[in-house]
Amino acid sequence: MADFYIYAVRRDKPGGHIQQVKVIKNGKALQMTTDRAFVADLITIGKTTFQTIFWENGGWRYGAHVHVVDGEFLATDRNARKEDNLESLPTF
Repeated sequence: MADFYIYAVRRDKPGGHIQQVKVIKNGKALQMTTDRAFVADLITIGKTTFQTIFWENGGWRYGAHVHVVDGEFLATDRNARKEDNLESLPTF
């Protein structure tokens, strides 16, 4: 389980870098949009954890854990299923 779940991404251009993410706080109905850089900072300093989450068949399915690459980019664990990755999330 993670502290926050990422369920959608906004990119700077199709197939480009993630600029913003939509997240849900674990255990809350609270949903928000935040900048990728802020999420990367929280993960890097070890203050919180993020995981992908997908709406399927009327319920949420947990995906891969999210980590930071090169101090600024969000990525999912390499051993995760492809359909659990950030690239599989809907865009907004």
